[in-house]
Amino acid sequence: MIRHQISIDAPAALVFRMLTEPDGLRQWMAVAATSDPCPGGTLRWTYANGDVVEGTYEVVEPPRRLVFTYGWSEPASRGVPPGSTRVEITLTEHQGTTELTLEHHGLSPDLAPDHAGGWQHFLGRLQTRLEDA
Repeated sequence: MIRHQISIDAPAALVFRMLTEPDGLRQWMAVAATSDPCPGGTLRWTYANGDVVEGTYEVVEPPRRLVFTYGWSEPASRGVPPGSTRVEITLTEHQGTTELTLEHHGLSPDLAPDHAGGWQHFLGRLQTRLEDA
């Protein structure tokens, strides 16, 4: 399991929107994104290099918790086909600052380091985007 925890100087409701709305996702992670943030709804985002991630929302509890499946559809799953792993995000707000905890479950040991680095990079971009707004 990968686990990241960061503090963001922004309210949880705003952080949650950046995690679930296509416009929000495009501001810190993707060049293209679709999202239907409800249980059973789909999500898809495309990185600048053309790689595509797809998943399905399992839990959507604004602005506290988000759980979705995760996998690569392009290029050729990269060893993580859509729906094969699970991402859990918890948001806890204290006086306008939000603590974000992300856990990515189900990655094989050989793929976990690359994904850990990716999440660290993009969560840093989310933090910067919200704190510089």
